[in-house]
Amino acid sequence: KPGDPDTGIIFIRKDLKYNNVIPADYRYIFKSNLCTTLKAYNSDAKVFTVEHLLAAIKGNSIDNIQIEIDSQEIPILDGAAREYDNIIKNIGTEEQQNKFKKFLIIKEEVYVENKSSTFKVSPSNSLQINCTIEFPEPIGKQSISLGKSFVDIYNSVKDAKTFCYYEDIESMKKNGLAKGGSLENAIVIKDGKVMNSNFNHQSNYFAKHKMLDIIGDLSLMDLNIIGDISVYFPGHEINRLGMQEIFSNYSNFRIYQHNKSKEFTSQETILTA
Repeated sequence: KPGDPDTGIIFIRKDLKYNNVIPADYRYIFKSNLCTTLKAYNSDAKVFTVEHLLAAIKGNSIDNIQIEIDSQEIPILDGAAREYDNIIKNIGTEEQQNKFKKFLIIKEEVYVENKSSTFKVSPSNSLQINCTIEFPEPIGKQSISLGKSFVDIYNSVKDAKTFCYYEDIESMKKNGLAKGGSLENAIVIKDGKVMNSNFNHQSNYFAKHKMLDIIGDLSLMDLNIIGDISVYFPGHEINRLGMQEIFSNYSNFRIYQHNKSKEFTSQETILTA
């Protein structure tokens, strides 16, 4: 349901009576290996697998929203963001009057690495995300570069479903994940082949899904970033480390609040504001 101005994205665990509010904020990431898990600051209340829903929220340019849930895992639905996107568009959004859109402008290059993964963001006059993945066949090495705004990037990747290897499914279920997973909402690879009979192997399909995950994770900054982002071997943990590094030094960024009553012709205009 609608959130009050400047409250950001908030999860509310309705199945818990007390201390059930979990902010969608990178500082509340509890785990980030197989999915992004958030945890309340004052209790053990958690919410798993938030990235696809958050990507749909960010991709529809929503800044303030309350999400009420009755369990700890966000439903996988179609394994991408299309069904969440349909729900949001059917309900509609409303502009909050006399409020500012907040932008995070990158001023200095930021770089982090973790095992085989790297995350770099550099100053730019627009948002650009470059994503490269490298897996055994049939995925192989894929790269995709998209830019302009979260909305534009999101619209290019929102249909790309999650993927996994068959041998990892048991481990995910033991961790309480993928409860609603099936060949209808996930691309499963076994013995070097895609198990889904109806899968149309589009160019860079798997890289597109990783881009969707990046959008969802970056929404946890609660700001609209302007910078050139490059992620190699992306995953939720390297995304977390990248966000953490951005905010580790005030010289890395500045925050601009755009007054929508003033003419706004392009993102570039805010760089000189």
